[in-house]
Amino acid sequence: MGFLLGNGYFAGPPSESGALMIGGRTSLRGAVSPNTGLALTQFARISLGPGGFLVPGWTLPEMHFLYSWKCKIHEGDFSYRYVNGEIEIVEFCKGTDDYDDFPYENYPPFFEQVRLSLQRIEKEDQSIILKLNEVDCEPNFKFNDTRANQLSVPTHQFGGVPYLHFSSAHRKDCVICGHEIPVVASIGNNSYSNNEGFSGNDFVQVVYWACSSCNVLSASNFCD
Repeated sequence: MGFLLGNGYFAGPPSESGALMIGGRTSLRGAVSPNTGLALTQFARISLGPGGFLVPGWTLPEMHFLYSWKCKIHEGDFSYRYVNGEIEIVEFCKGTDDYDDFPYENYPPFFEQVRLSLQRIEKEDQSIILKLNEVDCEPNFKFNDTRANQLSVPTHQFGGVPYLHFSSAHRKDCVICGHEIPVVASIGNNSYSNNEGFSGNDFVQVVYWACSSCNVLSASNFCD
């Protein structure tokens, strides 16, 4: 599995000039569920640029981390690409099942936008995450080391190697070109505006891969 090594960030404190937006509505045309016609949920939007978060080869100024818990999209791999300022859904799980009370009752159509700074991941934290991701990691390390216990709860991370609920050997290939693509982000539950959060479960994460050649983002959810 590929990662963006040496270029990792957590969501930092609120900032009027921060590069990271949590929540908000996306203005991109086409960002709707092909199952329901409802707008996709925007978990995050991040500005890319020198001195901040960068994805090699990605020529667009932003990435939008979109998803849907309100239809069968969340039951399989979900991929979309940017085409002339629009979103084109290129991979999704089809179905019209009723998700009225899922992932929790009164799930909002969108989350309030919160602007945050990016906090570079310290080498010590990245080393702990790498150890947590090892198949043979000692359970006592996860539960008895204070910082390891904190880092084993999925959070918003962009670049670097995130803590993963699944084997780091998991591979994702671009649905367009077929090449293996790297993990670029992991989204946790914290919406900063709603007590229930994005999924209603602090141990659910949505992981994103990116293909810079095809302007494709792919997502899958995982739970501890």
